[in-house]
This record gives sequence, structure tokens and C-alpha cells, in this order.
Amino acid sequence: MKYISFIILVSLVIGQEKKINFDPNKLNDPEPRWPKIILPLSVDSQFVKKDTVDTAEIIVEGFRVQVLATRDRGNAERLQNELLLTYNEDIYIIFEAPNYKVRMGNFFDRRHAESFRKTLVKKGYPSAWIIRTRIDPKIK
Repeated sequence: MKYISFIILVSLVIGQEKKINFDPNKLNDPEPRWPKIILPLSVDSQFVKKDTVDTAEIIVEGFRVQVLATRDRGNAERLQNELLLTYNEDIYIIFEAPNYKVRMGNFFDRRHAESFRKTLVKKGYPSAWIIRTRIDPKIK
């Protein structure tokens, strides 16, 4: 026991004698490259051109109404086809393992999403609920 205590004491003393000279002023960190996110608020925005085709992806946070989450892709596709006949909204099937989720709309604010959710509830989809997600901004 005394031998182990002596070894620990010696290793602590030796560890304290080794000093590392570190100068933080000499540290060279590269600048981070942040992505540019452009949120077009109107068609008159300087970033948006109506007549040109742009291949850049614009990321916009917004809301969609989720109507169904199921493990069966066939159920999701049937519901999508049923909703396409009735509503003039974009309908998406998103796979997040293990579920296929049927989501509708591209809403910039929650009030419009809530209004659409209430419409769906009245038409027989009581489990419809609002989620915050990336949406597809369509400039018309």
C-alpha cells in the first residue's frame, strides 16, 4: 500500500514539472462558413427574380398540417389521393422511420395553418394537427 501511494505521489510531482507553454494569441482558428438563408417576403424583394430559373434551394421555416401517420405506405398513398380530389393544397408523404406521414400545405404563419386544420377536422379528419417544418415557398 505504501508502495502504491509512493508511485502516485511521484507521478503527481513529475506531472506538475512538465509545463506546456500555450499562447492563445498564436491559435489560428479558421472563420466558420455559415450558410446564407434568404427569406423572400414579397415578390418585389431584391433577391427574387420572376423570370429566371434558380437552382439554389431556399429554406423557409413554416407550418404544415399533418393528417396521418402510419406504417403502411399504401394507406398514406390512398389518403393522399383522396385529399387531392377535395383540396387545392400541396400534399406530401414524408417517411420518418418507421412511419409515413401525410402532410398538407405550405403556411408561413400558424393562423392560416390553424384555419386549414379546423377545415380538415370538420371534414372528418379529427387527428389533424399542426407541425413546424421546412416548407416550399412558392412565389406566384
